Amino acid sequence: MNSGKKIPKENVIQNISILRKSGFFENFSKFSDKEIFEQLHSNRIDDYSKIFDKKYDPGMELDEFDLACIDKRKMIYLDLESDVCAENNVYVDVIKMFSNLSNGSFNPQNISEKWQSPSGPITVEFELNNEIIKFNPKYSDDWLDSIVFEICKEKIKANKTRIVECLGESKYGYGQNIAFMRITETEQNNLENNYKYKFRE
Repeated sequence: MNSGKKIPKENVIQNISILRKSGFFENFSKFSDKEIFEQLHSNRIDDYSKIFDKKYDPGMELDEFDLACIDKRKMIYLDLESDVCAENNVYVDVIKMFSNLSNGSFNPQNISEKWQSPSGPITVEFELNNEIIKFNPKYSDDWLDSIVFEICKEKIKANKTRIVECLGESKYGYGQNIAFMRITETEQNNLENNYKYKFRE
């Protein structure tokens, strides 16, 4: 992840090229690496301008990890301390993230999250292939229960889609954050060779 060092444009474009070899930015398949850079930059300007309600350019000094995080269909990166509470439907959002990540192999319907009190019990439920999937995450202030990851990954794996946890260059991962990627073994090898990333299935 970007440590604050200035990253030259050519390095960012090179990382786009490497990530594409691992299936990232599939929706830009007809674009050159430089065109993808320009499109991502334009998208970032639009997104940040909406946030600040005025024209704002956040730049494109992104390292390979920050670039990968842009592609929500290939990667999920989130903070386990996610403001989990009765009003926020965070488990619903996470399940939708995995559905988006799965490339169509995991299509849950009628997702619901019900709290019996501000501290639980919590019941999360969704329909999948005419089956009702129900589980009860443990309440832990505003932290996610990892059971939601395990259930989503299990259902996606059943459809022969490979989801792995990316640990970055350290076997300890990203502290209280967690990263999942949808990648084949060949795509994973590309990231291991170019970025020394470690993974856990």
